[in-house]
Amino acid sequence: MAIDLSGGRAEGWPEITAVLEALLLDALASDTRRIVALDPDFCAWPLSHPPLLDALRDWGRRGSRRLELAAPSWEACSRRHSRLHAWRKGFDHFLDIREFHPQDAGMEWPTALLAVQGGVSLRVIELEHGRARWSRHGPDRQAALELFDAIAQRSSPAWPLTTLGL
Repeated sequence: MAIDLSGGRAEGWPEITAVLEALLLDALASDTRRIVALDPDFCAWPLSHPPLLDALRDWGRRGSRRLELAAPSWEACSRRHSRLHAWRKGFDHFLDIREFHPQDAGMEWPTALLAVQGGVSLRVIELEHGRARWSRHGPDRQAALELFDAIAQRSSPAWPLTTLGL
């Protein structure tokens, strides 16, 4: 399936997952310094695909990069993406993983969101059946970044690499 990286619509989760991976790989190959993503649990995202993890590693090594992820809960993601969890041990320094309460995000928070500073924005419009749209239109991207920042301000650090105990 050929994906138009400049914009489009996706129907169904297999297609959305393919679009997410293509958009992320494109962003990681660019000179972007900040990528943000928001999702109820990140289970449908391709976060454990080896090519994506390799691209994330290379992108993070170029210095002054930030991948910011926010979700109401990380429990399902930690089970679904064990490869990502293991990978994080060497690269957690450029990750910012946050947790928020859905009520703090307001009624209008999107079911999923990806925004790349200077690049693309993607919104999942309908979660159950999987419908998404993405665009490189500046105002769409700016609105997505502002929404993410507003939610992140009311969030807290989450999904630690290790659990400390006595």
